[in-house]
Amino acid sequence: QAFPAPAPGLPVATLAAAPLASRRPTGPTMAGPTELCIDLGPAPCDVGCGVLRGLRRLVDNGEFCDVEFVAAGQTFKAHMSVMAAASPVFLEMFLRLPTGDNGAAHPVVTLEEITHPEAVQAMLDSIYHDGSEELPKPYSPSSEDANRDVLRLSQRFQIAPLQGLASRWLVTSLTTDNVLQRLTVCEEFGLAQVCDKILEQLTANPEALFVLARDPKILGVPRVCQDLLVRVLRLLGCGGDAPSKNSGGAQHGQGNSNTAGPQGKRAKKAGA
Repeated sequence: QAFPAPAPGLPVATLAAAPLASRRPTGPTMAGPTELCIDLGPAPCDVGCGVLRGLRRLVDNGEFCDVEFVAAGQTFKAHMSVMAAASPVFLEMFLRLPTGDNGAAHPVVTLEEITHPEAVQAMLDSIYHDGSEELPKPYSPSSEDANRDVLRLSQRFQIAPLQGLASRWLVTSLTTDNVLQRLTVCEEFGLAQVCDKILEQLTANPEALFVLARDPKILGVPRVCQDLLVRVLRLLGCGGDAPSKNSGGAQHGQGNSNTAGPQGKRAKKAGA
């Protein structure tokens, strides 16, 4: 289409720009890209449980294990890195192992003082447990001596969760038949808190306390016997918790010094 000739006296540039300006869009201008928000819900959280469960499967299948524990003729495989992370004693032990590509076999830790292999299995179950759910099987040692072995392992290798399991078991199924034996275990391994809880139950139950007092085996744990005696005497008002009558009488005599003298003299004559 031909444009008309410019009118006389007007700039040519003005006439040429006028039709182009009329073709520009009249809508709002875009300041920048628009943000699009999409919600996919909460992200899945592992908190390390998947790793621990995977390690548990590996140790159950004996895969990638690099250390062995031997107790009472049975061998248990584990991972040095996991054991070292759970116990500072294991960490120091494994750091002392010779390093280098010498083709040496996996280290073997012989637990000569452990006579119940189930104690080693309980140690592994405790270490490879993620804590978010129950143990693969409830902690239930076959005997009091087996629980002793678990306590030995927990204290030797400083594994607090394992000691917690064995300590809590001491207060389960507690009767007058086994209470003295378990108090002996508390004294042997220094479980003061557990011992204190058991003694609290005994002093609150006079019938159970009477049965225990008649048991001749109590003479084998003099410290427990002494503690029980102190607790009973405190219940009777003896000790520093309650003022004695003699101290009260002395204070009363000091407050009435004029009358205390003659009464004291008469009491002395009567006694004479």
